[in-house]
Amino acid sequence: MIIAATTLALPASLQAAELRLVEYHQRNLAYIIVPKTDKKLQALVLFHDWGGLTEEAILQAAKIAEEGYAVFLPDLFGGKAPKTREEAQPLVEQIMKTDHKQELMANVHSGLQLLENVEEVEPVEVSICGFGMGEQVASYISKSDMKPALPLLAEA
Repeated sequence: MIIAATTLALPASLQAAELRLVEYHQRNLAYIIVPKTDKKLQALVLFHDWGGLTEEAILQAAKIAEEGYAVFLPDLFGGKAPKTREEAQPLVEQIMKTDHKQELMANVHSGLQLLENVEEVEPVEVSICGFGMGEQVASYISKSDMKPALPLLAEA
């Protein structure tokens, strides 16, 4: 469900992108960032660093979106905004726990279901990456036996 859509003010070197705040999986929040283009876009799941869904994370996602992606930026911390790496450490450890694997993948798959309904998304494979701690999460998912995909789009 889209909660709000706005135009993100980006540095002059970048074009404007639409920023959509969405609610998904167990009332989590995420952003879908889509550059203004007439072309269909490949989907990319981007995991934030230890700071959570900060303005910096959103700007990084917008820069990637400008390269031709519909970026899904989920909140891995469930609304918590750590101010230091020390505050973030228990949140990061929780995400990386083996028994948290199913919940992490359910979170990602729920986000992919949202992407299936974004009209700008091209029915192709999904890319996954992250910054800092988010890179560890992306690596963890890519090494798992539960690969994210857009199954409904892949059949189109």
